[in-house]
Amino acid sequence: MDWIVITGVKPWDGRYPFDIADNEPTTREWGWVKRLSGYLPTTIEEGLRGADPELICAFAVIALRRAGKIQNDEVQGLFDRFADAPFGATVQLDTDSSDEGDAGPPAGNSNGSTSSSGPDSTVSSETSPPIPNDSGIPASATSASPPPPWGR
Repeated sequence: MDWIVITGVKPWDGRYPFDIADNEPTTREWGWVKRLSGYLPTTIEEGLRGADPELICAFAVIALRRAGKIQNDEVQGLFDRFADAPFGATVQLDTDSSDEGDAGPPAGNSNGSTSSSGPDSTVSSETSPPIPNDSGIPASATSASPPPPWGR
């Protein structure tokens, strides 16, 4: 499940479900995406790959409308508030790769034994390759994204 996380824009701060794959946008919602960000159903992947701030803000107002927090006539005004706030610190698209929630750490050995079930690992001074960021939608994992302009 994907989530829109809003911070610092009261009273809308919070985490709102936004799963575009399982809950296809309505015609009205596609209209908001088009008017607010310029993307169409056939071009939206480009906006997701580029982490387009206007697209993510459009998703945020749609998520709030779906959650019943705003009405249709409030969409443009709230989008303008998001657009004037620092992006990334205000609105984020958070992809939760697990529908199960946080399972926590694996359970330890409860029989009191200190024996290991395998050989010790070797220590290496080599640097491990970076772990890819798991944010975005599952389809965005097929290609590398450029760094966001605000992170340069």
